[in-house]
Amino acid sequence: MKERVTAKKWRWLWPTVLALMMVLLTACGNSAGTPAESGSADSNGGTSQQVDEIEITVTHYPTGLYAVPYIVGIEEGFFEEEGIRIKNIMGSSGGGTTVRNVLSGKLPFGEVSTAAAIQSYLAGAPIKIVAGGVQSLSDLVYLTRKDADFEKPQDFIGHKWGYTTPGSVTETVSRLIFSSLGIGKDEVEMVATGGINEGLTLLEQGEVDSALMLEPAYSVEKDKWKTLFRASQYVPHFQQSVIVTSPQIIENNPDLVERFLRAYRKSVEWTYAHPEEAAKYFAKTAEIDEAASISAVAEVAAFEHWSPVILPESMKQVLVGMQAVGTLKNPDDIDWNDLLDQRFLAEDERLDIEALKQ
Repeated sequence: MKERVTAKKWRWLWPTVLALMMVLLTACGNSAGTPAESGSADSNGGTSQQVDEIEITVTHYPTGLYAVPYIVGIEEGFFEEEGIRIKNIMGSSGGGTTVRNVLSGKLPFGEVSTAAAIQSYLAGAPIKIVAGGVQSLSDLVYLTRKDADFEKPQDFIGHKWGYTTPGSVTETVSRLIFSSLGIGKDEVEMVATGGINEGLTLLEQGEVDSALMLEPAYSVEKDKWKTLFRASQYVPHFQQSVIVTSPQIIENNPDLVERFLRAYRKSVEWTYAHPEEAAKYFAKTAEIDEAASISAVAEVAAFEHWSPVILPESMKQVLVGMQAVGTLKNPDDIDWNDLLDQRFLAEDERLDIEALKQ
């Protein structure tokens, strides 16, 4: 395998790496969850299953749609069925924070952007991807002002296109969209707005000509704007997030990983079978309008938004996008057999590593 990175190139990630390496000093007994029940008698005179109490971290919880399977799993008891009680779900504003929370040693699992997981790994963090999470961009919607003449990406040649921050999913996807249409890097002026809300403010003020929103906020406020398109219209495959853990959890409590992913899988399947009920659970937790939540969940469910599966075409788009924005120099720097641990997935759910090279 090629050398991952030089210290100079990744020195901006050193604080993250140092935080991540704290896991090596953390007692693994605390990482694997606190036993809440151990051998109490059940109604049939047997012994009940021990329940592991854990906390997890999920990017943009509870208002992002990443949260839906976890909320469903808690409400429908799928995690409890697997002997897991999720005491708390910590949200975070971005991928780096989510990774640090997982590898601090107290939170065994996290859902994080795929790019953040890869960047952390290349910077030396002991991180393991154990499953997919969100595999589409259907929750990302591009907007403009109601009185603007823009209709499609080609209309933005010579105009200002807003994205959140350099190296973010929103910049990556923007580059992928323009590249797929043969639009050169310098033909559209890319403007980093600093955040989604900041972008909407700049759009309203005429400082940029496009901005973006994520579901379900889009379904709540879409009447204020002119909708251009969903990102999935131009980038149908994209591994937006993955589920990560630490090597210590895998080594010391592999059964916990297996049960956690089994509960997640049940939650995803139930969500697709009962999208309206899942949306109601989400609306309650996220404290948003129920009708907007139902609309948002229905929209993304049509794209099979959530899945433990990692598809080669979805991962390839992440790698191409990261190269386009300069957060990945060479995909060959990634040792997939080291970054991925797919033993907890069914054979047909696993990423075909060889297919990434084709």
